[in-house]
Amino acid sequence: AAALAPPQGAARVAPLQGATLTPPPQDAAAPSAVPAAPAPITVNEARQQLWAALDSERDVAAAVDRLLGVHQCNYETRAFVEFSLAGAWRLRECVSTKPSREPTKLAALSLERDLVVDEVTQHLAFEGELVNVRHEFAWRRPRNGDKGVLLATSQGTLVESTTRLRTWTLECSDVKHSLHPEGKLTSDAADVVDAVARLAPLELFDPSGTRTDLEYVDPELRLVGVAPGSARGANHVHVWSRDEPWGLAS
Repeated sequence: AAALAPPQGAARVAPLQGATLTPPPQDAAAPSAVPAAPAPITVNEARQQLWAALDSERDVAAAVDRLLGVHQCNYETRAFVEFSLAGAWRLRECVSTKPSREPTKLAALSLERDLVVDEVTQHLAFEGELVNVRHEFAWRRPRNGDKGVLLATSQGTLVESTTRLRTWTLECSDVKHSLHPEGKLTSDAADVVDAVARLAPLELFDPSGTRTDLEYVDPELRLVGVAPGSARGANHVHVWSRDEPWGLAS
């Protein structure tokens, strides 16, 4: 049989002696080498990120988790803990997963009750084995102009934590409340107290039966976690701040 001739114009490709094949160029879309893992952040970096989150009022819970994740509690000396905690602290955030503490729900409740809690301050004074605890709730009613401070006072004790290593727990006893309006009060006093109780963290309004573990403290910032089994607020994390030097606030 006659051999088939190549089609007209077809190129004859002869093998190249000793030739090597050049690999095709890498596809630009192909995955590159896995980058090295970023260096872990330091406690100071995590602290700065938390301050930024507090100032912007965004992603505070995530920033708290980062700081607690890199910080190792080592607060075994009671004298240091008393010195570092004494004085006045301002509540910056109550980190909570409870639906009732969602900002949108709290804003709606504030509008409904015509009451705004502008600031919560905690004062701690150590006297021997006892701790005098005072929470101040600065409140106002936008519609009628009433405003003032609600005080919640109790005595507590500082004991070694049973839920965390190398730290201390503040345990509070029965609480007393007193209302201090600025000028003549036109609102019903009981309604004001009830509204503050619903808008503020309940474990601060009534700290009796509440145990809080010290998880982080420096001259300007403090994190405490409400220990499991507390009467109220379990698993909340309170973020407190102050500008005064350690132990000098009144």
